[in-house]
Amino acid sequence: MDRKLIRPKSLDEALGERAKYGSDGLPIAGGQSLLVLLRNKLIDPQVLIDLENVTDLHGLKGGGDGLSIGAMTTIYGLSSSSDVQRAAAVLGQAASKVGSTAIRNLGTIGGNLCHNEPGADLPPALLALNAVVELRSTKAARKLPLGDFFQGYFETAVQPDELLCRIEVPKLPAGASAVYLKHAISSEDLAIVGVAVVLLPDRKKARAVSEIRIGLGGVSAVPFRATKAESVLKATVLNDEAIREAGEIASAETEPMTDPHGSAEYRRKMVKVLVRRAIAASLEQMERNGNGEA
Repeated sequence: MDRKLIRPKSLDEALGERAKYGSDGLPIAGGQSLLVLLRNKLIDPQVLIDLENVTDLHGLKGGGDGLSIGAMTTIYGLSSSSDVQRAAAVLGQAASKVGSTAIRNLGTIGGNLCHNEPGADLPPALLALNAVVELRSTKAARKLPLGDFFQGYFETAVQPDELLCRIEVPKLPAGASAVYLKHAISSEDLAIVGVAVVLLPDRKKARAVSEIRIGLGGVSAVPFRATKAESVLKATVLNDEAIREAGEIASAETEPMTDPHGSAEYRRKMVKVLVRRAIAASLEQMERNGNGEA
């Protein structure tokens, strides 16, 4: 069939087109995911709504409270941003591991999140950063914690008349440390397992944290926070035994799939390994910055 391409010049116009066509009109951002689906005839929308000229969806703003990231911000824009480096360096770390140079130059944070492909690099880091998404329609705007945004395999909370407009990332407290680790067949592949860890130091006790956040990707239908493992380590001295236990618990929280890249059991084992390594690396970073002493 002949497919219609619409190029709105404002957010209001884009939202109007989204309301008009609903599920028959799909937004296109960088096109790195959507065009693959079109080429393989996995989707067949009547209309594509090109968001390139919608200036309200572009731009990354850094401030005292953190980051406000337009959905059309490219992956390269995240990895190269000094604002990201200052407020949430682990996000830039994860962005630098996304696909190839071409994908990072064209792909957007909004497209990456809305596609919700297992093994994507950004979601674990954003989950560990307590990110919030802003969704808009012609009728209303709403904000969701990122953990509520991911609904199922390739499914999100975006309604047929909505657009993901911005992602808000709170600035990490002083002394926090964070690491993203990825295990994949090659550096350009999706993660078989992706792990992001954020540590907030407990200044009253050496090698202890007041809060730990563990974001996991590639090991369940949706990326998620390993809350059981987090609760075990909160206000606990991070010795080898505690870190090993956290890896075991995080692995038990997963529901991985088996595919040509690895079995479910292999993914569970790699969760144990990467969670331990990510916590240890974050702890080393925290101590190097002088925040691990009582």
